[in-house]
Amino acid sequence: MTDVVWGALLSDFVEHRIDERTFHDAFFSLWNALSAANWAVRPPAAIETLFFVVEAYCPDPELRDPDSLYESDDAELRQAAESALERLVQSR
Repeated sequence: MTDVVWGALLSDFVEHRIDERTFHDAFFSLWNALSAANWAVRPPAAIETLFFVVEAYCPDPELRDPDSLYESDDAELRQAAESALERLVQSR
């Protein structure tokens, strides 16, 4: 079931139905819901990997440091989401 929810979120982002900020916020809403449920259902491996890129992304471009090796930008976020979606689809 969580694969379907994560897949829908990733599809919406990859297919440009939602923007980066919306994706970022929705991702953490889902992640925190799993955490609040004491991880009764683990997120798929593709989502666990994507977490680190989403965590390194700041939705406010004014706060980003373009020279930082520890932050992800819009392109990195989108590329990581595309890869995660491919992995989710392949694992079904």
